[in-house]
Amino acid sequence: MGKCSSCQCVMTLKSSESSFENHYGKVYYNSSKGKFSPLAEKVFRWNHKRNAKILFERVHPKRVLEIGCGRAYLLKEIKELGAEVFALESDNAAEWILNNKDINIVALSEEHAHSWPFRPSSFQLIIYWHVLEHLSDPIASLKQAASALEKGKVLCVSIPNVSSYQARLHLTTWFHLDVPRHLFHFSRKGICRLLEDNGFEICKVESGDKIQNLFGWFQSLANLFTPNRINGLYRLLQGGYPLKTASVLSVLVQLITSIVWLPLGIFGFIAEEITGNYGNITIYSKRK
Repeated sequence: MGKCSSCQCVMTLKSSESSFENHYGKVYYNSSKGKFSPLAEKVFRWNHKRNAKILFERVHPKRVLEIGCGRAYLLKEIKELGAEVFALESDNAAEWILNNKDINIVALSEEHAHSWPFRPSSFQLIIYWHVLEHLSDPIASLKQAASALEKGKVLCVSIPNVSSYQARLHLTTWFHLDVPRHLFHFSRKGICRLLEDNGFEICKVESGDKIQNLFGWFQSLANLFTPNRINGLYRLLQGGYPLKTASVLSVLVQLITSIVWLPLGIFGFIAEEITGNYGNITIYSKRK
């Protein structure tokens, strides 16, 4: 990894081998039916409904664009609230993602990823919900967003915070590091500077998803007990194929050590709520 000394952002350095691998297969997405086992999936979908309501009530947009929508749970809920919704996806995405009948999905090849097929000022809300860190060229993407967004309207970026207490606990076992899928690891200072340099005015920086923040503490602490076999708890919540790829021993160790990491995780979560140094942050900005 490479680190910027001035903004504290970190970049994943790809190996020649990893550049040819598909890191978004069944371990990442699980199946077309859902990312998690039934109970966890219900919580996951409820959480997207809650986040969609927060976004819609803050902006009241007529047209919304999400970059990298995945299963489009967020956009489906925003659509139910009355907005017209669109999504940009890679043409390499799974067929069941691209053939979503509820969402206007535009699939772009890597060659045309930075030439969005929208007129200037087409949207009142553009969303990067844990997507910006996955992009190979986030600056080019943000420039396109600045063009597609109506002047004075809102860009919402939610990302892991590499300068958070969670990340400082132990970077390589931090749950939200997620290499090699996350190519860039933004600090609060770094993401604000990036947005300001590309045509946006910061309005508000707040806690990202609280469920993700709490689980980030639990999983990051549990990973300290199995540093060579991380994220066993997460694989357990996913179930299905991802759980089959996990080490049974690491899952057992992480469950047994919950007597240690559970109270410590709650303490860490409270500390970041008090100080504002969240594991995940959401930034609201407006096009200048």
